[in-house]
Amino acid sequence: MDPLKALQYRFVRYCVNRAYVNVDLSNKPAEFVNLLDDVVDELRDLEHLIAEDPNKTEQILTGELMEKYRLLRERDKDVAKALFSGILRNCLELEEISESKLGDTIRRLLDEIEKS
Repeated sequence: MDPLKALQYRFVRYCVNRAYVNVDLSNKPAEFVNLLDDVVDELRDLEHLIAEDPNKTEQILTGELMEKYRLLRERDKDVAKALFSGILRNCLELEEISESKLGDTIRRLLDEIEKS
């Protein structure tokens, strides 16, 4: 399967949702959990923007996805790091993505998140 199609069809179900359920939200205030839910909903909406154009998809990942990461990091660095590194790791588990140019971009973003 084409890496862009794989990402398009599995981004929400495999990458985002799987990372979200593994985030520890114990002892987090309701206000933060609501903000996190909003961010996750916005991330899910990105699936509709993933296109057959590799450059556009790369812009979505490096631009919008990382913008959401920075927004959440301002509120809780640990949760932001756990969620977004989880999303990117999940995407890299998909063989079609991992072995493509898109995989290189995702590895670079994951490295950036883990260093921040």
